[in-house]
Amino acid sequence: MAAKKNMSFWSKLKGDFSTIAIVMIPIAIAINQVGRLISTSLGLPLFLDTIGTVLTAMLCGPWVAATGGFLTNVVTALIYGRPTSVAFGLVQLAIGFIAGLFIYKKWVRKWWQVFIFGVTIAIVAALMSAIISSALTAGLSGTGVDLVIAFFLNAGAGFWTSIISARILVEMVDKIVTAFVAWIPVKSLPQRYAKLFKYVKNVK
Repeated sequence: MAAKKNMSFWSKLKGDFSTIAIVMIPIAIAINQVGRLISTSLGLPLFLDTIGTVLTAMLCGPWVAATGGFLTNVVTALIYGRPTSVAFGLVQLAIGFIAGLFIYKKWVRKWWQVFIFGVTIAIVAALMSAIISSALTAGLSGTGVDLVIAFFLNAGAGFWTSIISARILVEMVDKIVTAFVAWIPVKSLPQRYAKLFKYVKNVK
């Protein structure tokens, strides 16, 4: 029985990594990198670097999304010479898997479900990134969120309070925006294209 379950798991996993799903991995990385570049170039207090991850989860499921998300941070580390970016890849992994769970359960078919999904990944991302950034980069990220942290510190808040408060505030806006930016095109994807992706039916 255990052997059958194990075979079933690996069969399903292999099924997720179809040819088109594998093609989506570099596309997810590119979308994440473009979002990050826009954010840093404009100095926005947002990240915009998980849109590709969430979009891929809605199209191809959690495993493909988590892979693309984690590799996004590996690419970031290589391009910008920031090895600490790899550690933040754990946040991308978590977002990919949580997104996959919501989609597997068909919890992103209505706009209010997408909103709840955005809030959920925002809280997870905020807590994980606060811990990682505190351990590796003194709480800073080199993005617009540092301005929000500085605001809380100048207002008299403590170190941890400032980091967590800033992260939750920024992540809440960022991930809700991310969720809808990914959801709207998938929701409106024509059937002739939707049938190419395994998980789109759970979103529509």
